[in-house]
Parts: sequence; C-alpha cells; structure tokens
Amino acid sequence: MTTTIILVRHGETDWNVLHRFQGSSDIPLNETGRHQAGFAKAGLSGAQLTAIYTSPLQRAVETAAIIRDQRNIPVYTEEGLREMCVGEWEGLLVSEIDEKYPGMYDVWRTRPSRICLRGAETYGETRDRAMAAFWKIAEANRGGTVLVVSHMMCISSILLTVGGFSLDDVWQHPITNGALNIIAIDEAGHAVVTDWSRDDHIPEEYRLKQPFGRLQ
Repeated sequence: MTTTIILVRHGETDWNVLHRFQGSSDIPLNETGRHQAGFAKAGLSGAQLTAIYTSPLQRAVETAAIIRDQRNIPVYTEEGLREMCVGEWEGLLVSEIDEKYPGMYDVWRTRPSRICLRGAETYGETRDRAMAAFWKIAEANRGGTVLVVSHMMCISSILLTVGGFSLDDVWQHPITNGALNIIAIDEAGHAVVTDWSRDDHIPEEYRLKQPFGRLQ
C-alpha cells in the first residue's frame, strides 16, 4: 500500500515577477499564476486525490482552490507548509539586499543554510517544521493520494531531505510555479522522490523558472 504525496508550488505572483523576496508575506496570485494553477489542475485531472493540504498564505490557498475546483475533496490548512520567513529581507529587491547587506546575497546563493537574519527562520528550521508537516500528512492519509500546495523553499526542503541532498543544493534544483513534485511512501515508511519539478503539463511560455536564488 503506497501513500503518494504530490507537492505543487503555488502559481506566480507579481513579487515573483519583480524578483522581490516574499517569504511569509501574504501576496496573491497574478493572472499568470492563476493560469499555472489551472494547468496544474489539468495535470492532476486523472489523480484520485483523497485530501488537499495547503499553506495558509493566499497564493497557496488560491492555487489549491483552483486545482480542487468542483471536486468533493477536503481541504486543510497546515501552518507547517508556510514559506520560509526571511525577516528583514521580506519585501526587498535583490538590488536592495546587495546595498543594505553587502555580501549576504552571495551567501544566500551558495550556502542558504548558513543565513540567519533578524526576525527570520533559518533554512534548517524551515526544513524541520516542513518535514514534521509532511510526515503528519502522510500518517493521516496512509494509502491515499494527497495534494500539498506550498512554496519553493518549503517544498524544496522536503524534496532535498527525502532525496538525501544538502539544503545548500536548493538552487541546483529549481521548482517551476505549478510544477508537480511526487513522493511515494511504502508501508515501511520509506519515502522516494519519483518526480521533481515535472512541468510538461504547463505550456512553455508559462514555465517561468525564477532567476537563481530568489525566495518565492
């Protein structure tokens, strides 16, 4: 009996387009993001989903609602799926970070696990609560197929951990908005990543992979 967890990154927002750090700021989808959520819905049309879990941030909640559409599937809000909070960097452009925090963005690009900002989480802390949420969801839905809608850093921390990679490898494995990331868990609790940022359901012009190292 396999438990399948399908993790979907929310659709695009205007802050994604501007390359402005979002973190835990509650930014809505833009029109492109709604299209991306619709493509994810089409990509999951054949999936027999048993439950949907979403980050409480509205860009994730709206993505989950678009994918769910008219299907009679329970939707749960899970705080552990919230995006990584970056404290004093939230709302800043990369150019502003370079000006206010010289050299720190280079650390973010290469060793994000070492970043510790005022009022923020570390990436390790994000990983710990994301993994706790992941296993809680898996345990509550044994043998089912569950949709989880979350964010770049949160989803990546789960995939990197299950896949046996360092958190600092995050920018080597970007996740498209609306992409499908699938983890299969067997009866013994062994988890395997079977799909990582699969986006063949998204037309090329909507596969807007974000520039290196932006927090989404």
